[in-house]
Amino acid sequence: MSEFRYFPSFKTWFSVIIILETLLIKCWLKTRMSWNITDCRELEDAIFGLKLRLAREIGVCRGMTVVDMGCGQGGFTDSVAKTVREGGRVLAVDVSDEYLTEFEEHLAKYGVKSLVTFIQADASVLEGVIPDEVADMVVSYRFLEELIQPEAMATIVRQMAQIVKRAGKVCIIELSAETRNEAEETYVRLHRESGDSFFEPEVIMEAMEATGLKRVSVEKFKTDIWFSPKVAKQDLEFAQVWFDAEVEKNLGQLIDKYGMKYPPLLIFSGVKE
Repeated sequence: MSEFRYFPSFKTWFSVIIILETLLIKCWLKTRMSWNITDCRELEDAIFGLKLRLAREIGVCRGMTVVDMGCGQGGFTDSVAKTVREGGRVLAVDVSDEYLTEFEEHLAKYGVKSLVTFIQADASVLEGVIPDEVADMVVSYRFLEELIQPEAMATIVRQMAQIVKRAGKVCIIELSAETRNEAEETYVRLHRESGDSFFEPEVIMEAMEATGLKRVSVEKFKTDIWFSPKVAKQDLEFAQVWFDAEVEKNLGQLIDKYGMKYPPLLIFSGVKE
């Protein structure tokens, strides 16, 4: 009996290729349009959850004294205070009291007002304002990127190292500028075009080492905050997002297509020995 072998025709192969290509395109589009947040309240809750995880990740513990440098509206202060709980305390430092009303509203919302003391001070000049070696940990959340004078970064890091106790830790959390997709790139561009500074990781680590901090390292912290165009095209101070005529002109089409996504965060840490 002769053996029968079936060889697909060119037309069959072509059809298979078209089907596979269509499936791949659909998967690709789904990946590019996979925002998971479509409501402002969802976004606010997701950001608070992210910061709470960050506080625990960097080692904030119950009963600690923590200094939050460049606290702004208190978005990270809340999470730190929630983590130190009763018996702990947070000193929140900012050069301006412009956002003090919003800051106090944040504290009241999360029930941590009694644990936090606001200190209006320049982060680069803390002598006589905050005692040396007063804190178990000194932290900052996306503070360096907003420096009006980026050249002050090294001085600020030195001040952070000065006020942390022996065996205490300094942790600096900054946005990664290494984006993986258009939604992350749009978020970073929003901040670049507003004048924010993105220091190279090596520069921050060198500044920390120059203060005498030991075991200086950087690790990447993944986020899963990808919000829809409808949410991104609003002014959301808690998300460090704003939308105006200039943003519409430069980024409007990208926002409509991809929304915005938080890139990973970089956690820089060093120990005072």
